[in-house]
Amino acid sequence: MGDETRPGWPPEEPTNPRAERPVGPPTSVPPAQAPTALPPQWTPPPGGPPQWAAAPPPQPPQGPPQAPPPYGPYPGYGGFGPTPPRRSRIGLVIAGVLALVLVIGLGVTGWLYATGRFGIGPLSAADKDAARAIVDGVERPAWAGKADVECAVDELVHEHRSGGLEERGLVERSGDDWTYSGEWRSDDATAYYTSLLDCTGDWAEQVGAEWDLDDTGCLDDIGVSTMSAWFAQDTLTLGDGEEAAEEDRKRAVEALDDCYLQAPPAPQATARPAYRAVKFAFAAPDGGDVVISTGGPGNWTPLSGTSTKVETEEGGAEACVQAQAVTTYPWGSTAESEQQFCGKAKPKRIWWKRQSSCTVEPGCYAFRLHYAGFRDFASVTATFTSNGGNCLSVSGSCTNTVAAVPGGRGSVVTWSFPGSYRGNFVARVGNLSAKIPN
Repeated sequence: MGDETRPGWPPEEPTNPRAERPVGPPTSVPPAQAPTALPPQWTPPPGGPPQWAAAPPPQPPQGPPQAPPPYGPYPGYGGFGPTPPRRSRIGLVIAGVLALVLVIGLGVTGWLYATGRFGIGPLSAADKDAARAIVDGVERPAWAGKADVECAVDELVHEHRSGGLEERGLVERSGDDWTYSGEWRSDDATAYYTSLLDCTGDWAEQVGAEWDLDDTGCLDDIGVSTMSAWFAQDTLTLGDGEEAAEEDRKRAVEALDDCYLQAPPAPQATARPAYRAVKFAFAAPDGGDVVISTGGPGNWTPLSGTSTKVETEEGGAEACVQAQAVTTYPWGSTAESEQQFCGKAKPKRIWWKRQSSCTVEPGCYAFRLHYAGFRDFASVTATFTSNGGNCLSVSGSCTNTVAAVPGGRGSVVTWSFPGSYRGNFVARVGNLSAKIPN
């Protein structure tokens, strides 16, 4: 009999020729064992743990381990636990795409640098020759230096290169020689002056000094884009876009007028009598750009020198002049103020002039009566008296009449007197009188 406390498995493996294990249920089962007592475990109260309580520690997995995969357990899991998540490969794909884009970008940049496209890379010999032709040919404004022009042309050539500028008509090529045509596209001209203003460093100060502006802050407020449009239209020859450029220029002028345009002080003049005229002497105007003109609307004539003369028909007549002070600003706008001045010409007069000889009788002397300031061809009638009475004329006539010669100056008559005459002999023409000084 066998021991009942041992399972009914054979003590040794059977040694049959096929080395097979016995099949079928065992002949006896092992006795049941008492359950092993476990330590008491904490169970959460109904409704879950309070919010202030810490999370319970993780529990070890229970139950039999899952069957390992056919080729061994998962790495790092020891053959136990849930299946690990599969790693995403999106990051690797993105990194690869970025690397490819970087390589392509470096290649394109190198090509652009080598060919000089889009202003990348050094200028070619042809580019430098074209730039030199433009610098030598373009008109340089007084407020900019040659280095400023070279800087602006360099930016223009970097933008379009010599071939592009040739297509745009700014330069012409003959073999290895380049010639500046002087004809600009409107957008190129504006871009060039934008660069030129920027290249000066402090363009508002330099332009303001050239234009004699007391304050250049307003130029800064107007801005580079507006001023470059004005300079482009004013100083360069535009081959196209003239209408648009003219509109840009008008906007610039309006902005400049709003800032700087003001009427100059009114002219100042002093009236001085002249022969059958009035001479007006003007004070020097304030500011070098102020021009004094006279004549009136529609007939303004710039003042030559510092004075002007207004003719009258006869002496003693009044003459007036209308004067205008005009300030012309560098951008073409003008401001003016007007003033009228009046004065009187020298009066008409008559006088006696002693003659160098007298042939009437021995010892006699003679005086000739002269007139001046009379209207041309006016009738000049002179009457004579001696000591307030009869003139003692040999002919008996005490009146002489002549017509004033052109110019208003002439003589009426010559009177001869005996050497012994000492009377008060007076000639009168209208309200004029003259006495022989004897």
